[in-house]
Amino acid sequence: MRLLLICSVLLLSSCATNSLKELVQVHPDYDVSQLKTFIWAEPPVRVIGILSGSGESQLTDRAQSVGQAILINKGYVDAGPHKPDMIASLMIGAVSQTSVSQHTVDARQGYYDRTVSWTQENEYLRGGVAMILTNPDNGVIMWQGTAIDTLKSNRKSSGQKIDKFGKLVEEILPASQ
Repeated sequence: MRLLLICSVLLLSSCATNSLKELVQVHPDYDVSQLKTFIWAEPPVRVIGILSGSGESQLTDRAQSVGQAILINKGYVDAGPHKPDMIASLMIGAVSQTSVSQHTVDARQGYYDRTVSWTQENEYLRGGVAMILTNPDNGVIMWQGTAIDTLKSNRKSSGQKIDKFGKLVEEILPASQ
């Protein structure tokens, strides 16, 4: 439970920043590139924040499929019924953000014959995916890679981003030796 809470806080707080795109956290005592086999945690994908609820099962199935492809592309092997070197899990979350800006153009700027002011409000949905690799013996997080991006802005959907997040996570995951 404590692990879920820590990962949730990290993922959702990362979503709240505009500058963060990728974050890697590595335990100094582990080198996941020296490991070979994995299994999925139960549950394999946790959805937090405003993404949880409706349509969650499709999202978790798609996310696990992308996560499986990432691990295999990097040379890791599903351990099946055998003891794994690590346990993989994914966490997906999102937070809603609003930005308000005020603008003024006055007659001296030559655009209008009078001063014009307006306020603009933009709504954003920022989301992220974290791949978490834990030690099966003690539950310690050995590696965590997080990718953050804007999912939609101004109420216009920009489509599924899970593949884009997957590519970002795949770039930062070390390959199995």
